[in-house]
Amino acid sequence: MSPLIPAHAAARARRTLGDAKGPRFWRALEALADDPEFKRELIDALPQWSSIASMDRRRFLQLLGASIAFGGLAACSGPPPEQIVPWVTQPPGVTPDVPQFFATTLAYAGDVLGVLVESRMGRPTKIEGNPLHPASLGATGPLPQAAVLEVWDPDRSQAPRYRGKAVAWDAFAADAAAWRETFTNDGSGLHVLSASIVSPTLLAQRDRWLARFPGSQWYEHEPIAQDNAGHGAMLAFGQPVAARYHFDQADVILSLEADFLASMPGRVAHARAFVDRRKPSQTAPGMNRLYAVEATPSLTGAMADHRWIVPSSDIAALALELANALDIPATPVGAVDGVSSKRFNTLLFDLVSHRGRCLVLAGESQPPQVHALVHLINEKLDNVGHTVEYVELPDAVNRRHSLHELCAAIQAGRVQRLVVLDSNVAYDAPSDLDLPALLGRVPHVVHWGLYQDETAQLAEWHLPASHALEQWSDAQTSTGEASIVQPLIDPLYQGRSVHELLALMMGEAVQTGLAIVQAFWRTQHLPGAWQDHVRSGLIAGTAYRAANVQARGDALTGWAPSRPPQDALELVFRPDPGVWDGSYANNGWLQELPKPLTQLTWSNAALISAQLAREQGLANGEVVTLECAGRRVDAPVWIMPGQAARCVTVHLGYGRKRAGRVGDDLGFNAYALRGSAQLWIAQGLTLRKTGHSVELASTQDHFAMEGHEPIRSVTLAELGADPQAAEQGDTTPPTLYPAQPQGEYAWGMAIDLNACIGCKGCTIACQAENNIPVVGAEQVRREREMHWIRVDRYYAGSVENPSMHHQPVPCMHCEHAPCELVCPVGATVHDQEGLNVQVYNRCVGTRFCSNNCPYKVRRFNFLQFSDLTSETLKAQRNPEVTVRNRGVMEKCTYCIQRIETAHIDADREQRAIADGEIVTACQAACPTQAITFGNIRDPASAVSKSKASPRNYQLLEELNTRPRTSYLAQVRNPHPDLKDEA
Repeated sequence: MSPLIPAHAAARARRTLGDAKGPRFWRALEALADDPEFKRELIDALPQWSSIASMDRRRFLQLLGASIAFGGLAACSGPPPEQIVPWVTQPPGVTPDVPQFFATTLAYAGDVLGVLVESRMGRPTKIEGNPLHPASLGATGPLPQAAVLEVWDPDRSQAPRYRGKAVAWDAFAADAAAWRETFTNDGSGLHVLSASIVSPTLLAQRDRWLARFPGSQWYEHEPIAQDNAGHGAMLAFGQPVAARYHFDQADVILSLEADFLASMPGRVAHARAFVDRRKPSQTAPGMNRLYAVEATPSLTGAMADHRWIVPSSDIAALALELANALDIPATPVGAVDGVSSKRFNTLLFDLVSHRGRCLVLAGESQPPQVHALVHLINEKLDNVGHTVEYVELPDAVNRRHSLHELCAAIQAGRVQRLVVLDSNVAYDAPSDLDLPALLGRVPHVVHWGLYQDETAQLAEWHLPASHALEQWSDAQTSTGEASIVQPLIDPLYQGRSVHELLALMMGEAVQTGLAIVQAFWRTQHLPGAWQDHVRSGLIAGTAYRAANVQARGDALTGWAPSRPPQDALELVFRPDPGVWDGSYANNGWLQELPKPLTQLTWSNAALISAQLAREQGLANGEVVTLECAGRRVDAPVWIMPGQAARCVTVHLGYGRKRAGRVGDDLGFNAYALRGSAQLWIAQGLTLRKTGHSVELASTQDHFAMEGHEPIRSVTLAELGADPQAAEQGDTTPPTLYPAQPQGEYAWGMAIDLNACIGCKGCTIACQAENNIPVVGAEQVRREREMHWIRVDRYYAGSVENPSMHHQPVPCMHCEHAPCELVCPVGATVHDQEGLNVQVYNRCVGTRFCSNNCPYKVRRFNFLQFSDLTSETLKAQRNPEVTVRNRGVMEKCTYCIQRIETAHIDADREQRAIADGEIVTACQAACPTQAITFGNIRDPASAVSKSKASPRNYQLLEELNTRPRTSYLAQVRNPHPDLKDEA
């Protein structure tokens, strides 16, 4: 401890920091330094600093910050510091006010993504995709965008705790040294539980751990794991392999509840490859066709040309019927409701007529036998080696012990010390295992994680983890491509990486993360230097080897799935699109992001069909009791168009009690209904009304463009017969407005609705780039959410089986903007380059502009939504964008700060701004490149070419606002024989 900071003053500082707060479309069915007590304690302990009381706040913070930094607020020693410090001597060629980008890797939501992180003077503020990484291809999606907020979360664990009390790392090191001696000979009684391991370095450390303690056991638990896919491959091939899909080669795709656009590993690259084949161009290969069979609407189902609603448990019967029709040894179990003989025969013909150019895949919710059937079907259709290939999984990756084995070991009394690494097993384990009670039977539990979560509360030791942007590590995709995880900032708190923790517990000489990771990769003898791997964000030559395997034709002989009675209710579990398995419950951006399709925020709900709602007399928000296998929970219902009639879907990740101030006590805990024998589909569900109701925070009716039909959708056949089928009128109506002044550039945007999958990565990217605040559930209910770009969801057709459509809506930047004429103070003005600019300092909050905007894209901050008190959140914000206070109107600016940066660079180099040089935040995040931005005055620019498409149209063109943002109509490709029942 520093001699300058007394223990009680340091404790108060920790407490203060810890408590800082930081067709006809239809839409819906309806301040540490200013603490006087702290100053008094400091002066009492150090009389020679009595003059501090008269110092101004800035000088006080300078002195206090220096003493805390050098003395160590943590009061403990740590690994030797690395050179992640502010510049003393500025490196050549680096300008302090220009952000730098560094390649790193994020392991998130069951996937691995290579990213580029923007650093501003040592502060990570924004995440972009790494164009060199095969899983990213330069894009991200919503969850990786929100990771930057997690770094600065003031609720993160900040110091080690022993039996609930803050202690130093040295105390844990001494304890670890003591028990390490007791396990020297064998290690029996010492067990480790971790999340699924995606780090090659950690796999090597696991092997060293098991060699160091031969009697120890290492288990892995992931609540949203790909276990069924792995077991299915074992059934089909007799060895562990992983599938690598090539959607860009597939003309026909059949998804059996496989949400490959939103939840499967590799989703970002899959989305890009899939959409690349959705372009109705005369020069490109033919447009693909997607069949989706599912019980609950998904983003993949929303993009399908044919979406067939089938109970989740009946999808296995469809796979058997398909296998039998292809002469694969299988026992069919009868017809499937929702797939008529006409539909089935058309699908079969479409697949067979596209041999080698089709693809069938199954989702994790389906049992291993269905995955094995899919492998057999793909082999029979000659798809292997074309649209799908297989890679060998190394023994180290495949060698795992399950959570059930750990439970058995605890019940047998064999676990004396359990080390839990980055797993909240007390919350997300199947409820029938009763992990909280079992953990209570273990004498010593050590928990390592980002938060003091439900499992940490049951542990003897809790150790803070460093964030992925604060540590050295590595990560590997499901097909083997490895990349380096490098820190963007020194750990904000006392967190350490898992590599440093394991090295400490094993008593190894090398205990710094960088040295551990470097040492591992030196043993791999890969081409290229370490600096090259770090700089590019990808380690070449690490992809798994291709597997020469052949499916066993008799693998499923005699297997028949059980089929529940037709009138029985079925419970379906899904990961939440925002908080996933609950890991991101304390992330306000993800909580407030409207969930795709339901448009719910800040909660989950039990999704039911309109038919079930009619039978039970239920309305949105009514609370019911769900009971299954003796387990029950109360949940509000949400009527979901396109939901299977007898299926009730619940999303995991809510009902947290120790998530943090943002994520606690939201929604209901669906894990309470989940059993270890039925992880994804449970039978025997009963539903009972309670007579209570809650008001859910949904945005599905917000900002409606009343009386208009914003979506344009045509079929490929219609577009072929009439290329102008989706085009707007030939003439532009006359106007009374004077012509706007013209500048050197004319900025505009085109959004391809045929490419948008509705993931809402653009919304989160805009929020991160433009310092958009979170408002909370109550304000969302009042239609006061602040997102500058929203993604509207529309339906067409019947409630029971509608088609689904997405439309991102930013500010249109109208040439004849209605908002500009009504502002009494000239706060909204038009510039020479076509931007509708908002001058915050002029705005007096009349909201006339919002009332006059037909697109409903302007946002007014009714309250002080921006958190101006949490110190860490201040460091997260983009310094190029104003942090707005209460009482002003704000909206999309086409990322004017990026436009001005390009202007400055071009002027400095005496050249014109190149096409593609300006990439807006929403455009950069989009996995499918649905958004194009640029100079529409340049006929050769990408945006001009998009706007020249016959599919281009302007939103609400009849109002003659002449927006700079336009849309390309959506094109569907239904089979001609099924065009009337797509």
